[in-house]
Amino acid sequence: MGEDLYELPQGWVWVNFSTVINKVKRGPSLKCNQEGLGIRYITSGNLANGQLNLNLDQKYLQGFDQIEKCKLKPGDLILNCVNSIEQIGKSAVFKTCHGEAIVGFNNYALELKNEAILSEFANYFCQTIIAKKQIYFLIKRAVNQVSFATRELDFISIPIPPIAEQNRIVSKIEELFTQLDAGVELLKKVKAKLKRYRQAVLKAAVEGNLTKEWREANQGELEPASVLLERILKQRREKWEAEQLAKMKAQGKTPKDDSWKLKYKEPVRPDISDLPELPDGWCWGTFDQVCERVTVGHVGSMKDEYIENGIPFLRSQNVRENRYNSEGIKFISPNFHTQLRKSSLEPGDLVVVRSGSVGVSCVIPETLKEANCSDLVIVKQPKAINPYFAAFYMNSVARSRVNAQQVGVALIHFNTQSMAAMPVPIPPIIEQLKIVEAVELLLSVIDQLEKTIDVNLKRAERLRQTILKQAFEGKLVPQDPNDEPAEKLLERIKAEKANREADKKPKRQSTIKSKQPRKSKTTATQLELKLDD
Repeated sequence: MGEDLYELPQGWVWVNFSTVINKVKRGPSLKCNQEGLGIRYITSGNLANGQLNLNLDQKYLQGFDQIEKCKLKPGDLILNCVNSIEQIGKSAVFKTCHGEAIVGFNNYALELKNEAILSEFANYFCQTIIAKKQIYFLIKRAVNQVSFATRELDFISIPIPPIAEQNRIVSKIEELFTQLDAGVELLKKVKAKLKRYRQAVLKAAVEGNLTKEWREANQGELEPASVLLERILKQRREKWEAEQLAKMKAQGKTPKDDSWKLKYKEPVRPDISDLPELPDGWCWGTFDQVCERVTVGHVGSMKDEYIENGIPFLRSQNVRENRYNSEGIKFISPNFHTQLRKSSLEPGDLVVVRSGSVGVSCVIPETLKEANCSDLVIVKQPKAINPYFAAFYMNSVARSRVNAQQVGVALIHFNTQSMAAMPVPIPPIIEQLKIVEAVELLLSVIDQLEKTIDVNLKRAERLRQTILKQAFEGKLVPQDPNDEPAEKLLERIKAEKANREADKKPKRQSTIKSKQPRKSKTTATQLELKLDD
């Protein structure tokens, strides 16, 4: 990593991280609980954005008798050393105990030489790109787990400016980060409001409020949805009867009376006893009434069935609210697709996630001329209802009903019977088109605003790194020639440490006179290295 170290301003010096550490403490890896029993300890889950948040992951340790060896003290730098690549290297400064004993867990608590480096300064350095690169270089060498040991702190280099300049740098970073955090918080609040607004738009759409003025202006010109639904149900029955007569004729049979018509299975009708009143011209129906059929995606094993290219095979992660997501799409062979005709998909089908994010729905787009799926409930070819309107309904007010009808213990899922019997509001067909048009316009505006916010959030993160980069290159605050250079400070600390160690060594007194002084075999270089240890 030495080739990545850049030239520092006058008065600064690169040192090994271990040079500025007095003591390293490590919490125990013992069984913990979340009931508030015992000693509170810190996990990587408590470290976020360079800060310690005790509310994020509340865990406790019982039966630990070595607390004084790893008890955290104000000013300790907590450095995560074991976890995923995303978590390792996270840090925070421990500031107060609030009267309770707290230990680190799967973390290092570094007691720093405060006369040489500020804990806050070291913490900000751990958030820089160059620090993350060095830590990543260390963990790449690990064999069985993502971690690094205390001895490897010798291989992390950190730039040290004069202590007075460290104070100025920390103050400036805190000032800029406070302003940046305020902007980020505002963006997140706006994004949360947009999410609520999205739901409000969908709710207004499927309850008739979005097109209220349009509907009143066109009163008397719209065919009531109840008339449309009855006509579709009548056509469905006539189609079934024609198919049955054709089958009997092919078998050489002639019905003696109409008793065979009693075999027709009427679609499930909605229970409207607890449903809200709908606008004039609307009516309640069920998905069983408004579509060709309700079926389910393939539920068998897919082992060895995926291929590099072929028929698109959707899973739950490909279904997002009101949109198809092609990311991570799988493919199957045309032959296997033919075997799974029951779960085949066509443009215009409504698909609903049946496990995981239960109830999330979208319409199969025109771009997917032929596809298949697993773990999805499929509403085939809705007739009396626009599929996009149906998706709006499923992703809004129907979600609570879906959650109430989930079944299963080991795996919570939503089944075809529940979907078939699901009540759905049906507006006049022309009003459905108006609703879809209005909602898509509003959602496109919301989508664009969310993208703008996401861009600015990423920009804020880049700005955060820019601030840190300038800080640790000596470009954030001006240098003061009157500051004591860091190198002299470190040399003085080193000398003071050597003197203390020398004073601790007991002086041996010999009663035997030495005939001739013995020459020491310890070289000057060896002595210097010994003092460095």
